[in-house]
Amino acid sequence: MDSLSQLPGIGPKTLEKLHRLGLNTLHDLLYHFPHRYIDFSHVLPIGQAQPGQSVTVTGQIISFQNIFTRHGKNLQKAVITDNTGKINLTWFNQSYLSRSLAVGQTLSFAGTVDLYQSHLTIIAPVFGPHNTGKIIPVYPETKGLTSSWFRKTIPSHLSKLISQVSDPLPSTILRRFNLFPLASALHQIHSPSNQKNLNFARLRLAVDEILSLQAQSYLQKKHWQTLQPKNIFALNPQIETAIDNFVRSLPFDLTPSQKSVWKEIKTDLLSPSQPANRLIQGDVGSGKTVLAMLACLLASQNHCLSLVLVPTSILAQQHYQNFKKFFKKEKIPIRLLTSSSGLPARLSPRSIIIATHAAIYKNTDFKEKISLLVVDEQHKFGVRQRSFLHHLSRLPHCLTMTATPIPRTVSLALLRHLDLSILQQPPSDRLPIKTFLVPKSKIPDCYRWLQSHLHQTHQQAFIVCPFIESSETLTSVKSAKQEFDLLSKQIFPDLRLALVHGRLKPDIRHQIITDFLDKKINILVTTPIIEVGIDIKNATTIIIQSADRFGLAQLHQLRGRVGRGSLQSYCYLFTDSVDSKAVNRLQFMENHHNGLQLAEYDLKTRGPGEIFSTLQHGFPSLKLASLSNLKLTELSQKILTAILVSHPNLDLKTLIQSANLSSNPVTN
Repeated sequence: MDSLSQLPGIGPKTLEKLHRLGLNTLHDLLYHFPHRYIDFSHVLPIGQAQPGQSVTVTGQIISFQNIFTRHGKNLQKAVITDNTGKINLTWFNQSYLSRSLAVGQTLSFAGTVDLYQSHLTIIAPVFGPHNTGKIIPVYPETKGLTSSWFRKTIPSHLSKLISQVSDPLPSTILRRFNLFPLASALHQIHSPSNQKNLNFARLRLAVDEILSLQAQSYLQKKHWQTLQPKNIFALNPQIETAIDNFVRSLPFDLTPSQKSVWKEIKTDLLSPSQPANRLIQGDVGSGKTVLAMLACLLASQNHCLSLVLVPTSILAQQHYQNFKKFFKKEKIPIRLLTSSSGLPARLSPRSIIIATHAAIYKNTDFKEKISLLVVDEQHKFGVRQRSFLHHLSRLPHCLTMTATPIPRTVSLALLRHLDLSILQQPPSDRLPIKTFLVPKSKIPDCYRWLQSHLHQTHQQAFIVCPFIESSETLTSVKSAKQEFDLLSKQIFPDLRLALVHGRLKPDIRHQIITDFLDKKINILVTTPIIEVGIDIKNATTIIIQSADRFGLAQLHQLRGRVGRGSLQSYCYLFTDSVDSKAVNRLQFMENHHNGLQLAEYDLKTRGPGEIFSTLQHGFPSLKLASLSNLKLTELSQKILTAILVSHPNLDLKTLIQSANLSSNPVTN
């Protein structure tokens, strides 16, 4: 695509500023959409203007003053008139206006009418042909490039910019779904003639964004269906008996949901035509790990190697111990691969390797032999889990597990390339975790309750802080080190406390978690490093300091570190915040325990950022579309389906490229 330097008036300094906004090509500039609009299309005679209206008025300047105050500030006052009345105009600290405005000039001014000292007044009005008499676009800015600069620059080159794009949607599709042609939509988004056309333009371009994601997901799935699995698993009577015996040996019964999802996984793993590519979504504590064990058992019984990837060494150690315990009778070799532990020189083909993600780069010998890849927790949806295997001609079966609930709109738009299984019910012995929002004044009472509770029940607690060290700028946000000193010396001097965080060496972290598991520690002060996978049934209370610093999805994950057994558990959300939105979010958390409800709430109130950051997926930044808009997502899906049926030869890559999103979703 052509460089921006081609445009008149864009020199090296301006180019550098544009690059700061991620604008590098003419196409980028064309897709630099306004983030809001001010409707100054309401053109009125001055005498008809009313307080509260956003208007454009035209009049002759009959007075202009540059007034300097005693405090070194200045303000500019003007009065304009037409044959229906007069109105005051006021600006602050814009003394340069004396060079632009002069008594006797007739100009148009736009702004919101106010009543100031009993006179109709427009505060900080804008003027000039780019700013009055129409719907005014307001663009994202950077230092040295104002919205006004974009309002002047883009329209003057709009015809040239639009001439370089072609519409990827066939005219029959446009007519069928009543969509604007792309050229019309791009023209109206920058220079809207009226609100109706602006709405149609935004709809067309928002559809393009969702279509881009859906088309990429479709192509990913189509590509995956052409691949063959590394090994074809079988389920003969002997293997089936081994799996049945394992299920009977478990100290709990599988839930109906676990049985249903295991049936789906088993069907995938036994397919001779393509490798499994399934996402298992289950709320915290729903029993995903047991399904991973069953999949690994089927692979092992077929003399095939399994790799289970986990995000932290703490979770790797925990899985390693659990897999060894549960597979003791089966005598399956369980191996641990972390930054501090390696694999034996000779590796049984029946082995199950538990590894952190970083560890896969240590050893190249076993990668060619992997037949089943299970990715647990934060390495979600296809980026890292297969990046180190993409060169293989035959890929392993892949199961990805997530406790982050995925709103339906996100799934429809972005995850169609994955087969999705959902664990609906938690184990029957789990009680809802009682959750309380604790204001600053009630924190001492909560600490007194916790001290009494731990002494009486001999149960344990987590206290989670956002940071390891204190922040110079965010002084109200609790740090783990600071809180550990305060809690151990002043609040709980008669209890045993320990501190764990990501800067500790892995063997020290492992020892602390082991001591906590062995009930040698009453309270574990920690950072969110314990967010995923920690399963300690005697830990029944979690206090989350500065809870307003976390998104709801992460708070829900942290809350899931307790309530792992049949004991009643508690979650206390501490906050100093007085921000009403933050408090409302925490109150929603207090009253809701369903992860999907929390994810939907975050999607609607905070946008997709919270969910995307939790999923670690490299999602693009949507400019106009909203993933909380189910109607838009379903419309885009209908359009894609119609294209596949009526225009099977259309290159879907043109749909992906046309939206010009800042980053593409990650390919598999």
